[in-house]
Amino acid sequence: MPRTAILCGLGFGDEGKGSFVDAWVQRHDRAPLVVRYNGGPQAAHHVVRPDGAVHCFAQLGSGMFRPDASTLLSQFMLIEPLLLLKEALQLSSLGVPAPLARVIISRRCVVVTPFHRLLGRLRELARGSARHGSCGLGVGQAWLDSQNPSVPSLRVEDLLDRTTLSSKLRFLQLVNVDQAEQLLDGMSQPISPACHAILAELQQRSTVAQLCEGYDHFRTSGVLFDDGSELSRLLSDEDQPILFEGAQGALLDATFGFFPFVTPSCTRFDNALALLSGRPAQRIGLVRAYATRHGPGPLVSEDPRLSDALPEAHNLQNPWQGPMRVGFFDAVATRYALAFVGGIDRLAIGCLDRLVAQGPLKLCRAYRYQGPATTDVDDLFVRSSDGTITDIRVPAQPTLTGQKKLGERLALCQPIYDELPAISATHSDDGRLSLDAQAYLSSILGALRLSDDQLGYVSTGPTAKDKLWR
Repeated sequence: MPRTAILCGLGFGDEGKGSFVDAWVQRHDRAPLVVRYNGGPQAAHHVVRPDGAVHCFAQLGSGMFRPDASTLLSQFMLIEPLLLLKEALQLSSLGVPAPLARVIISRRCVVVTPFHRLLGRLRELARGSARHGSCGLGVGQAWLDSQNPSVPSLRVEDLLDRTTLSSKLRFLQLVNVDQAEQLLDGMSQPISPACHAILAELQQRSTVAQLCEGYDHFRTSGVLFDDGSELSRLLSDEDQPILFEGAQGALLDATFGFFPFVTPSCTRFDNALALLSGRPAQRIGLVRAYATRHGPGPLVSEDPRLSDALPEAHNLQNPWQGPMRVGFFDAVATRYALAFVGGIDRLAIGCLDRLVAQGPLKLCRAYRYQGPATTDVDDLFVRSSDGTITDIRVPAQPTLTGQKKLGERLALCQPIYDELPAISATHSDDGRLSLDAQAYLSSILGALRLSDDQLGYVSTGPTAKDKLWR
């Protein structure tokens, strides 16, 4: 096992990152550190302990079930302090000792407030049938505000100065109320009661005092606030096991994803590499053994029969994200992710066990474009002589317009499948992967143009003991 690794989901999220991180930290003799290098409280990394206890890791690193593991929330994270305190309480209720005493938080983290949550929900409602998809927690709104110098934004270091906090929060509230009122004024359709309710909640003057009290608890919770020196110290120790845990998935990346159905931040390896400052690390790409997407946007290999056959215990439909959608493994989209993240050292495959007894399987190896003949099709895709789409081109200089056009063209594509045998069991009698499972994994590797020795991990069940390492 390498001492330093970066984990990046290669899909639309929900690849099983939490389960991977939990298994990774168990394999090291020295106390490991998990560094969150993107995302925020919208992450939902579920970990199942051997005793069946389950925790959804949102802001804390997914290795915290191990009692000596630590979490570092890097400067690229967005923090919702009050939800972080609740998450720590949930962990404590499961018998996890002193979780907050093992947490380091960058003072430069952007803070997600209830104002961001409310304004973000209002923006999504205002889009009507053209909703982008959202977790409804305000992460996107907080990130966008942090990138706009004309809009106030909070960082963790602002919460540490109690004398100015109240005035900063009040100003932030007023700006968000003003944006909300302008948004409602510009709506052409009748304003729904839900929109009026959000505006009324956003205008509540008592919210600032409540936040100040909650942030007081956050400041004194026992977490270590880092100015960068603690991360530098930990990185200087070559024997320190460090896993950089990504959130969302590469195909949701703000730059290379299919706009507007993206997260506003970078989901590639880039943030982790910037934090590493040259320290070498193994790059691990994680996929499910089949395709999923929670919410709207392109999913070429979607199959409603699989959605019915593979229900999600931890990704239920909600008013903001919508349903969990399922399809067969999409090699075209995954090859695109592999290309724009810059390649990987090892591939990790999750949820193989869920395909057992699902009957004959399929693998999407190419697309068939069924839209109007336009000049941009060959700019966006690599096509064979018969017009079959074999790959998605990685743009040298991505633009929102170009990525939006790519999403529109993908919506007009149909999958071309390789038919594969069923998987009757993940393991044979001797405890090794069954021949069925090995054949399916070989098909995935071949379709991704990866070698057999690049497969580093396979998940055949929910707990750490169900993971196979190669």
